[in-house]
Amino acid sequence: MKPFYENPFAKTILLFLLIFFAGWRSNSGASDESWFNNSATFSISPKFSLKLTQETRCLDITYSDPYLNNVQGGIAFNLPKNFYIATLYKREHVKIQDAASNENRITLEAGWKTKASKDLDIDLRFRTEIREYEEDEQEDHLRFRMRIRGKYNMTIGKLNIKPFVALETFGKNKVYTVQRTRLYIGTIFPLSNHVEFHISYLWLATRNKESIHILHSGFDLKF
Repeated sequence: MKPFYENPFAKTILLFLLIFFAGWRSNSGASDESWFNNSATFSISPKFSLKLTQETRCLDITYSDPYLNNVQGGIAFNLPKNFYIATLYKREHVKIQDAASNENRITLEAGWKTKASKDLDIDLRFRTEIREYEEDEQEDHLRFRMRIRGKYNMTIGKLNIKPFVALETFGKNKVYTVQRTRLYIGTIFPLSNHVEFHISYLWLATRNKESIHILHSGFDLKF
């Protein structure tokens, strides 16, 4: 693994990250939120793994005023040539002022990863979500998601980090109709062999709605 000063690609990612974190508040036309997302993956065998996630979203950048909470669990199956498939169930509760909703979501997921170079990892993820709401005011629907991510392994002195860039698109009912886009720019800090901390800037753009700037962070556990 090359040190930081010998990696132009990694320095570019880090520069973009610093620019976004320093300047996102200069955009007065967008609101700020903070999302805290934690995950745990348990390897049952070389083929199967159990996945658990928990997420809290807040209406303030300081992780206060929470409005959304969800928990998700499921199982993933590893396929040859770095492919995998997974089935997940999510229970989500949203409450903003006096309005509340409860969602039950089934997710069918498929993905693939590869090494573009010694230190650069590329992965693709596709999701089909079956979203069912308990309230009549919400409309049940299908949602389609596609994410591509590049992650670089690098060192700054003795510190190992993994800066990354990811782009995810969302479509509702029609696969090729993009209604929402997420851009992630951040880094992962390995804390031990089993625990990582991730933090990123997330830009969320939804058709016919105001953009949102999000501080996205959390812990990932792998066993």
